[in-house]
Formats: sequence, structure tokens, C-alpha cells
Amino acid sequence: MSQKIVVALGGNAILTNNASAKAQQAALRKTAKYLVQFIENGDDLIISHGNGPQVGNLLLQMAGGSTDKNPAMPLDTDVAMTQGSIGYWMQNAMDEVLSEKGIDKDVATVITQVEVKCS
Repeated sequence: MSQKIVVALGGNAILTNNASAKAQQAALRKTAKYLVQFIENGDDLIISHGNGPQVGNLLLQMAGGSTDKNPAMPLDTDVAMTQGSIGYWMQNAMDEVLSEKGIDKDVATVITQVEVKCS
């Protein structure tokens, strides 16, 4: 019987002691090998992820290089940038593992936006 499986990866689950893009992509590829097992079982898979540490790293990178002519982006944009890059990396990792296993399945990335109001 097919099930709908929702997996939530925290931003820290994507990081190792190496915060480079290459290392995060490798961590996601390793994770994808496990997640594809749900698809092999006939389940529908939804993957959600956090990006807190990635946003923090990006803020530090931008602050270090920010100038009047090339200012750092605002926090909401940094969140969108890291959300998009992690989704892109996860989608590529899932596509690669599915292809290796001969599974023809579409993978899509959806970017979301949440509005937080303080009262």
C-alpha cells in the first residue's frame, strides 16, 4: 500500500565540519540514497528542509564583503537564496540516485514564503 511520507531535514543535518557547497551537496547525496528507498517501496515522498546555519553562514559572508557599491542582501533574501540552493542540491541528488537505480520519477523543488507578524 502506497503511503505519503514527509521527511524534514534540519539545516544542521546538511552540514558537516566543512560548510562548503561541495560538502553539503555530498551530504544531501548520501541522504538521497536512503530517501529513494521510500520511492522504491512505491511511496510518495515530500522532503522539507531547514536552512538556519546556511543563512547564518551567508550573512557572515555577505557582511565580510559588503560595500556601499555592493551591499549585502537583506535577511529575507538570504533565506530565499539558501532555501533555493538547498532545494536545488537536493533535487539534483534525488535525480542522480533515481537515475542510477533506473527509476523514472519526476523530482520538483518548491520554494515557500512565510510571513511572521509580531504583535
